[in-house]
Amino acid sequence: MPARPSSSGPLDPAQPRPGMPPSARVAVGLLVGLALLLLLNALLTSLTREAVVDALAAAQPDSPRSDAERVVLANLVQAVVFGGLAAVSAAGLARRHGWARWSGLATTAGLGVLTLVATLLAGGVAVSTLLVLVLCAAAVTSLAARTTAAWTSSGPRSRATR
Repeated sequence: MPARPSSSGPLDPAQPRPGMPPSARVAVGLLVGLALLLLLNALLTSLTREAVVDALAAAQPDSPRSDAERVVLANLVQAVVFGGLAAVSAAGLARRHGWARWSGLATTAGLGVLTLVATLLAGGVAVSTLLVLVLCAAAVTSLAARTTAAWTSSGPRSRATR
């Protein structure tokens, strides 16, 4: 009879795998997804800025073109800022930094609230808006999970505290 492998080996399913818990893995994935979505939106908006301003100005003929330009610029800046923060938070969280969990929570909660308020003020819901809201809610849930908090609290500290 051949010898059976030891059950204490690295492939034993009964042993918990060291590393990132599923809640943290989901949080990193959601932050990366939000970052890609927002930064791609900013890139496409900046490449087609005049067409976007024209379409917005045409939709509101009684408002000056400068209002449309201001709205497009505000949306562009919002996408770059929140997309960049989500990317930095995802990179830090993947490296198990506690600050990244908090910055990810602040970023996704802030973006979610801002998107919800803008949606309520605009009076209409676009599919992209719903996607951002769902991604933000899922990211906040994953980042607030006890397993993510415990995993990041035992991770590396900043150089200033060493």
